[in-house]
Amino acid sequence: MSNDSPPSVVRWAILGTGSIANDMVQILKQLPDTQVIAIGSRSAESAKRFGEKWGIPRQYPTYEQAASDPDVDVCYIATPSLRHPQDCLLAIRNGKAVLCEKSMAPDDETAKQVLDAARAANLLFVHGVWSRFFPAMQKIREIIVSGEIGTVRSARASFCQNDGAGSCSALLETGIYCAQFLQWVLEDPKDCGNGAGPVVKGACH
Repeated sequence: MSNDSPPSVVRWAILGTGSIANDMVQILKQLPDTQVIAIGSRSAESAKRFGEKWGIPRQYPTYEQAASDPDVDVCYIATPSLRHPQDCLLAIRNGKAVLCEKSMAPDDETAKQVLDAARAANLLFVHGVWSRFFPAMQKIREIIVSGEIGTVRSARASFCQNDGAGSCSALLETGIYCAQFLQWVLEDPKDCGNGAGPVVKGACH
């Protein structure tokens, strides 16, 4: 591609019309070379209401129709948490890259099914745990890895917010922020991906 070629536009479909989907669309609309072209919901009324609010031209009454739109490049999965695995697989089967809202799966076996499907299809899959991208989080990990504060043998994290878990467990909703944070910042970079990371236990253990 020549240097004067126009940049590619990334075209998004949003699956789900809840509050987090509203937040995401607001962000996407501020990004260059980005278009939100489709919204999928479980009803025509909800899709129409969301689409008209955000100026999304293609308003689908099912997630399947949005995920199968041939002009969509990426699906953002913002459906109810317990639907995330099936909706991720739906998007992957339709050849779409996926950004999945937390939590991506209720257990490691189901998560592996999603990741294996994305890998087999050579498609990008991202679990949307946004706190990992905060500069402060990177700094915390740098300090721990450097040994500046010695060897960290135990840590405790709390989300400090009352949040209704709806149809999902508290751990899979706000609790995932604490679990993933402890696993990530305390993980030895040399052990990434081999299952040798720290063990995280819930409050009931």
